Amino acid sequence: GPLFAAFGSTEGDDLNAGEGRASEGDDKAVVMPEVFRLPPSAQPFDQLVKEAAERHGLDPKLLHALVAVESAYRPGAVSPAGAGGLAQLMPGTASELGVRDRFDPAENLNGGAAYLAEQLLRFRDVRLALAAYNSGPQRVARLGRVPDIAETRTYVAAVTECYLALAAGRRIRSRTDCAY
Repeated sequence: GPLFAAFGSTEGDDLNAGEGRASEGDDKAVVMPEVFRLPPSAQPFDQLVKEAAERHGLDPKLLHALVAVESAYRPGAVSPAGAGGLAQLMPGTASELGVRDRFDPAENLNGGAAYLAEQLLRFRDVRLALAAYNSGPQRVARLGRVPDIAETRTYVAAVTECYLALAAGRRIRSRTDCAY
């Protein structure tokens, strides 16, 4: 039946709170809806992502979205520009963040989470923080907006779409799983 058919009583205003459902033959009870709950995350590296996100005050879904777009969860991924690992850290950035092995999933995720949290604290806007992660914080600070660079605009949109997919309970592996 319709989603809202489970709400409301048949007669009167008595609520059978003890059972959570109407008792058979009890024409005054309110029929309570079932509880709907999204399944727990089943993303790759889920525990490491949760730990890194918690350590830096991030929503784990945002860090998962970033990793899906950056590396498609491939710990050995290397970009043409030289960024490496799950969160695609550049060698200099990794060094500044205290990451010794960019290809160690725990170290890389912790470094990526720290860098993203730093950008969120600086810009106080998820889109600007993502743009800074992708194209550099100095450029974003100078412009005060997402740079008009196709790669950066596409990146911000892709991470946002992946975050929304995860928030809706979908399982994703890469940016292609997030397109709407």
